[in-house]
Amino acid sequence: MLLPMLATFAGLRLYLHLVHVQHIYPGGYLVHHLFIGILILVPGAFLLAFAPCRRPLQAVATAAVGIGSAMILDEFTYMIATKATDQDYVSRVSLVGAIVCISLAVILLLILYALHRE
Repeated sequence: MLLPMLATFAGLRLYLHLVHVQHIYPGGYLVHHLFIGILILVPGAFLLAFAPCRRPLQAVATAAVGIGSAMILDEFTYMIATKATDQDYVSRVSLVGAIVCISLAVILLLILYALHRE
């Protein structure tokens, strides 16, 4: 979960800063990657919680949770602390907020991992 989350976060931020903002408009509605992250995270979480414990399925579900979490956490500060303009996507507030959110998630994952090992 940790590696897919960090790779997705790094990929999203590189894309936003190098290619600039590209919106998705299915059916004429603006869809932020927050919503795509939710659509990836929820099935992955359900698979981890309720599916039989099979290695390949568990690996895919864990990766889905990491990817979805990164997409959600990346947009959290952007949606809450900015006016949600195109310039705000690549603003310092959005970047620092996303780094803080991802860092807190990583710390939480490491703590949970350490507690689970004992």
